[in-house]
Amino acid sequence: MAVRMRQVRGVWHNELFWQAALILYVLFVYGHSMVPAELSSRESGAVLQIIAKIWDGLHLPGQMPTEHMVRKTAHFLEYMGMGILLCRNVQVMARQRRIPLRLVIAAAIWLPFVDETIQLFVRGRSGQISDVWLDLAGMWTGLGLMCLLGRARSHGNRRRLR
Repeated sequence: MAVRMRQVRGVWHNELFWQAALILYVLFVYGHSMVPAELSSRESGAVLQIIAKIWDGLHLPGQMPTEHMVRKTAHFLEYMGMGILLCRNVQVMARQRRIPLRLVIAAAIWLPFVDETIQLFVRGRSGQISDVWLDLAGMWTGLGLMCLLGRARSHGNRRRLR
């Protein structure tokens, strides 16, 4: 199997690297969905303790975040990362061939639904439609950020060429 990549720029344009990164990331996220509720709650509680120490250390006003807020923020950030990796895969693959937009949209919608479906089969967990929406928001935020970054880079390159 030949790997298409530009030797000059290294891993940034290596299709196989970005595909592997996306697959491993999806497996990581889905792996978290397979963790039973009590273990997942302990994980969130540990993160909340770290946040509490930082919150107190900075003497921040207002109510400290709750475990619920930590969990929902994690959902959003996980999928924002996935959106970034999905977009980077499309960018790298599009250099060699045309990628149908409907395939990208299908992946961006399908991945969160599978994640919540996995949770239906895990002790103490449940699939939540609100989490699907949150995951979708994170995914589309990641995709959008990458599009904006690509546009800014493209605009910067045009300025240098003048």
